[in-house]
Amino acid sequence: MKGLINKKLLAAASAAVMIGLQGCVPLVFAGGAALGVLIGTDPRQADTIKTDVDLGNRIGANINDTWKDQAHVNVNIFNGVVLLTGEVPTADAHDRVQQIAQSQPGVRRVYNSTVVGPVSSTTDRLNDTQLTTRVKTSIVSQSGMDSSGLHLVVITERKVVYLMGIAKPDVADRAAQAASVVSGVEQVVKLVETQPQGPADRN
Repeated sequence: MKGLINKKLLAAASAAVMIGLQGCVPLVFAGGAALGVLIGTDPRQADTIKTDVDLGNRIGANINDTWKDQAHVNVNIFNGVVLLTGEVPTADAHDRVQQIAQSQPGVRRVYNSTVVGPVSSTTDRLNDTQLTTRVKTSIVSQSGMDSSGLHLVVITERKVVYLMGIAKPDVADRAAQAASVVSGVEQVVKLVETQPQGPADRN
């Protein structure tokens, strides 16, 4: 986006408060630090973005109402695909957060990467946020592409980097490689759709 807010994001802005950064849009709906950062452009239509925002808000609110401060769950959604990360108090809670996400109309797929354990510290979350920033820089500089050719969201939780969005296989591979060489990153997980079947395909 190079400092310009995509018109489709403007259409969805009324559904959630989003902080505008150069080339970055936070996409986390619940749980604390904004870990999800969009790199490049957003191929989703305005109504798809709004649907994703609304889904994230509902899922996050349900999780927060259920566990309060006993859990820290970040909800990232792109084109109906949900990624849950963070910490939950019990194995039952791990299963339940997935059920909450899957029960929402419009959700196409749920990746539940929450772990059972104590809630992460502010320091841990700040470290993840800083890792996300460094990963973003590495992907843009090493991918060999202008950022306008990228449609990826970077999420970092517990030093694990998740890549979501829509991209050609070679672009996703290059992005993952660029993320993996960033100091402090322990693992890179690709959740990138190469042939999405969801709303983003519509003309």
